[in-house]
Amino acid sequence: MAQSWRVLVADDDPEICMLINTILKSGPYLVTTCHDAESALVHLQRDTPFDIIICDFMLPGISGIDLITQIRTNRTTSTTPIVMISGHNNYAMDARAKSAGANAFLNKPFTLSQLRTTVSSLLQGPLIPTAP
Repeated sequence: MAQSWRVLVADDDPEICMLINTILKSGPYLVTTCHDAESALVHLQRDTPFDIIICDFMLPGISGIDLITQIRTNRTTSTTPIVMISGHNNYAMDARAKSAGANAFLNKPFTLSQLRTTVSSLLQGPLIPTAP
């Protein structure tokens, strides 16, 4: 069986989750979606390690920034690439996301090409994809 990259998506907008899943499933990606940071943390503790995380800046409950901070302080997820997405086109949000530990920031609406290129470039590092 071909190797696949495991992607965790945390966004409270079901349409965005479906869009990301649709964009990535045509490639070597296994996508798990959740609608808040608490669910993302459960998946990160319970499931096979993820190769990349995509999270929204504004999530209900724990914010996307707080989620990134928790991911970065956990030994098993501290080096997992993170893409933060936001509907607010604001340089300060981009800077806050990267300061918290995000590797990349995409503004909504992003294009299919922007998402694929960003995810692909972050996975070109020393990471080894996991077999499903």
